[in-house]
Amino acid sequence: MTILKVMVDDDQADELKRLLHDISFVKSVVEEQIQTDESNITYNRIKKILDSAKGKELFKDIKDPVEWQKEIRKEWERDF
Repeated sequence: MTILKVMVDDDQADELKRLLHDISFVKSVVEEQIQTDESNITYNRIKKILDSAKGKELFKDIKDPVEWQKEIRKEWERDF
């Protein structure tokens, strides 16, 4: 017999437990709550966003990065 440990966000745990209970060869599902620090959670969320952006050429339309940055800064100054 093999034990697999899977870490999921709290808001997705119930859905995963339901799925596992419906699988005939899964013998048991044991839940263990762990405490994570907020910085780790934030890091993982940012990493997930950056990973989803890989290969999408998000800045391909920017011809002059220096000029683009100047325009962005003007928008920031205007908003304050």
